[in-house]
Amino acid sequence: MSSTPTLDKITTPSLSHDSIDDTKITSSSSAIEDKTRARTSSGAGTVVAGEQEETTNKNSFGEGEKGGVEAVDRSNETEAEREHREREEAREKKYLTGSKLALVFIAMLLSVFLIALDQTIVATALPVIASEFQALDQITWIISAYFLTQAPLILVYGQVLTIFPTRWVFGVAIFLFEIGSIICGASLSSEVLIFGRAFAGVGAAGIFVSVLAIIGEITRIEDRPKLFGGFGAVFALSSVIGPLLGGAFTDAAYWGWRLCFLINVPIGLVTLVAIYFFIESTPPPGQDPNETRSSLRRFAELDWIGSILILGVTTCLILPLQEGGISKPWDDKSVIAELCVFGVLVVVFVAWEWRRGPKAILPMSLFRRRSMVGACIVSFFLMFVMLSGTYYLPLFYQAVKEHSPTKSGVDILGFMLSVVLCSMLAGVVISMTGYYWPFLVFGPIITPIGGGLLYTIDVHTGSGALIGYQILLGAGVGLSFQNTVVAIQAEFHSTPELVAQATALGTFFQLIGGVIGISISGTLFNNQLASELSKLGVSSEIIEGVKASVKTIFALDADLKELVLSGYVKALNPVFIVAVPAGIIATLGGLLVKSYNLKKMGGLANLGPA
Repeated sequence: MSSTPTLDKITTPSLSHDSIDDTKITSSSSAIEDKTRARTSSGAGTVVAGEQEETTNKNSFGEGEKGGVEAVDRSNETEAEREHREREEAREKKYLTGSKLALVFIAMLLSVFLIALDQTIVATALPVIASEFQALDQITWIISAYFLTQAPLILVYGQVLTIFPTRWVFGVAIFLFEIGSIICGASLSSEVLIFGRAFAGVGAAGIFVSVLAIIGEITRIEDRPKLFGGFGAVFALSSVIGPLLGGAFTDAAYWGWRLCFLINVPIGLVTLVAIYFFIESTPPPGQDPNETRSSLRRFAELDWIGSILILGVTTCLILPLQEGGISKPWDDKSVIAELCVFGVLVVVFVAWEWRRGPKAILPMSLFRRRSMVGACIVSFFLMFVMLSGTYYLPLFYQAVKEHSPTKSGVDILGFMLSVVLCSMLAGVVISMTGYYWPFLVFGPIITPIGGGLLYTIDVHTGSGALIGYQILLGAGVGLSFQNTVVAIQAEFHSTPELVAQATALGTFFQLIGGVIGISISGTLFNNQLASELSKLGVSSEIIEGVKASVKTIFALDADLKELVLSGYVKALNPVFIVAVPAGIIATLGGLLVKSYNLKKMGGLANLGPA
């Protein structure tokens, strides 16, 4: 993108869209007047503000040698205009292009691949792990320990990124994730494995938030949709590759299931090397250059009480959702107690954050922007649908088609590839046009169509129809999945100091949406399965056996097997129909998001008031 300003480029964005606020319009008008005076001044446009000002202008925008505006008279520049210009010039210097950007982006994709893969790779290895440690009753903890630390610490990292350089926060997060992976790979008991999973979650929380913050710092806003589309594709791809790799590693003769965790070590080292050589260590965006407090003192002044409260809130939410209706009934005393404590802690947390104001781990002022609220709604419900489909579509193939867990991962390629390709397509189109709002509104509308069609499947539904329904469901998710991040960063483009915390908040809602989605889907499936099989006259012993493992179905005689399979598929139907209200609510959330044009916003941002 050329940085040489012309009158056309200046005039068009300042007249067109509600995305440009009054400050930027005023700055753009000042830029037109300054540049017009410079062109009409005596001689060849000699600089009025002095030789030093001319040198600064040439270095910032690459003009003079290309025949553009040679000098700008800034004698009438206001203090606000000067601060805006200096901020944008500093931002411009941090942008990467070409091969350097490509290398950094590949390193970012690898790090995102790590944390996304870690969510799914253990799925096929869990039975073997539970058998080796004789800890079948601790499977839930092995799964949830990763999320228990990851979810609340996302918001903590969002505040840490306002104090320390992104490069170092990212590096520390990867290091912690690597240590957690090594602990998991070397564990000799289920307790150590659970601890390692929780430790890895501490690093995973910082990796993704740091990646999004780095992309916001090193790229122009109009170029980011393509990159964020790549992240969405990596998340979807890891959901397919994860179970396949988990099965392959578990069957390995020497290391076995431990490779599921140790594979993170070499990939993480590559990422660490890339960020060390290609990303500069610069102060966080928006940090006061006259700041006299040390980083250690500012670290001590973080919202630690808010951090503890959000840890309690997420723990008391995730635990009952993991247990209720699955390992324990919903009316169990411990489940009820956890939900009650969750409600109390939410009230206390909100009151504390409101009192802390801008120093809070979750500034309440973020929710005053409707784009922030809308993006959080879209993120929540799309992740809800995506993880529900990822976990429960394979169950259909394992039960009805008698496919192995690994083969069922291949069976849902229609869903996953649809998410991948549509995510990448949306990123390219947004980069070309500058508009992301249509994808947030019209993308989720496709999701209810796919979910409604999957609700109609039965034991005899053909492969072509199943693949088609999967593609529709995946397209609705993929077209919008990562564009919520684009919307958030566009909303806070003029206040870069809030980008990290706003992005962390969107990521937090995305993760919580996935956890709640899996929980609701699991509860619906288990309750409906028992109900449907009971209606068909199946004995309680067989019902319990089917709930424990689909392999129980394969041992039944032909007539009973056909009966159980019909009930099994009917139990899956409610899981898929949930995509209908989820997609509708996501669409309504998209309507709250403001429609900015990234190209015009980027043009003004790059130009500044000069």
